[in-house]
Amino acid sequence: MKRLNSLTFTVVAISLLAPSAVFAAPAGNTPTNEMFAKTKTIHFKLLNDSSSAMEFKVGDNIVKLDAGKAVAVNLPVGARILCSSATPLHQSGSVIAEVTDSLNGAIVHVK
Repeated sequence: MKRLNSLTFTVVAISLLAPSAVFAAPAGNTPTNEMFAKTKTIHFKLLNDSSSAMEFKVGDNIVKLDAGKAVAVNLPVGARILCSSATPLHQSGSVIAEVTDSLNGAIVHVK
């Protein structure tokens, strides 16, 4: 009789815990917050194709490029490159480029 009671108790305990285990979150490496997710960095070059020096805001840094010069840029996807100084073709604060996967290894020419 005691065996039957312990077997019954074990079956009831397993049946109560089984549904919650089925719907539990996976034990893998899934970040719970986007801040902890790994971001992809894109590498490309920014080339000043104009006849005058230009200033760009690349991420959080200000970069001054002389005419005909290039700079290597490493930014995460979604970052923007802005024009910091007004030129005949660009207003101050205008968006030059937004980083996407297609820019990886490319050269961005700015006139």
